[in-house]
Amino acid sequence: MKIKSILLFLIVCSYSSQAQNMISSASIHPTADTTTAGKKEFAIRYPSLRQFNVAVNSYGYSDFTSKLEDKNFTSGKIKTDRISAFYNTPSLKWKSNSLSATINYTYTSTELKDVINGLPDQQLMVLTSNKSTIDVAVNYSRSDSIFSHPVIYSLVARGISDNLNSIRRFNFNGSFSLPLKRTATTFFSVGLLVLIDPSSPIPVEPIINYYHKFVSSGLELIVDIPTGINLKKQVAKNAWVMIGSNQSSYSIFYDKNNNYLDGKISYNTIELKSGPAFEYLFAKNIMLSIGGGLNSFFSSRIFNEGEKYNNASIIADNKTVPYVNFNLSLLSF
Repeated sequence: MKIKSILLFLIVCSYSSQAQNMISSASIHPTADTTTAGKKEFAIRYPSLRQFNVAVNSYGYSDFTSKLEDKNFTSGKIKTDRISAFYNTPSLKWKSNSLSATINYTYTSTELKDVINGLPDQQLMVLTSNKSTIDVAVNYSRSDSIFSHPVIYSLVARGISDNLNSIRRFNFNGSFSLPLKRTATTFFSVGLLVLIDPSSPIPVEPIINYYHKFVSSGLELIVDIPTGINLKKQVAKNAWVMIGSNQSSYSIFYDKNNNYLDGKISYNTIELKSGPAFEYLFAKNIMLSIGGGLNSFFSSRIFNEGEKYNNASIIADNKTVPYVNFNLSLLSF
């Protein structure tokens, strides 16, 4: 029970700090760079290592309240539906170095209703918006050693935009990871991630990657901070069930000119999906996933251009809502 409490504390701390960053998979999962069979096994275990993924997420209406400069701004209900996809390019490798890229696309449909404004001179209206976000992350990693102990370094540069003509935000992070244990049933590594991102609450957070398979039951414990914590079990030759909590973070960009938002703004959320899922592998490398549960909001903020996390123009409190999720993944080409 004590170990479970520590793990839950770590993931909550991680989710409260992780915002809009692409972390190199090679820095957290160095064992993924193995044989073809090994890559397939790790792609089944860690969805972020898959070659391609498209996901459809639908959420219920969430009650929200918001503050503008510590004043009660507005309240109401918000509903979000998303279609998102990512593509991981094959890695270019030389000696102990690896270079790859990840392309992400998210389409977000947002609906506001039952809006109650608290400030008479600053009004938020009922609206429905449909926005697309595109980002490209270039990931570099290097395997090395310190005092005869292996270490993996990673650098990630990421540009985020709502079109192909300009970059709305540029993020950078660096990390290192130390593999501490590796056996047939257990893997454990720790590290640190440094964030250069105005939407992030803190500049440094831990990386903890722990995997253990209980041979007698076939149950797999996957601790993958700052991504998620999951329990997974294979129930048939090509089928798995799992339950856990996993982080998602999103940005939507707008151009607004009114009394409280001026010019280029972004709406950022840090969310935690908790619940069960079912995965089925068919056609050799294609994975279908169906899940659902509760979606919690650790952060929901609107930034004017140039603002940082602590001085965001509008801070919202969104209540937990149910969600359903459908994923179609390609493990490898």
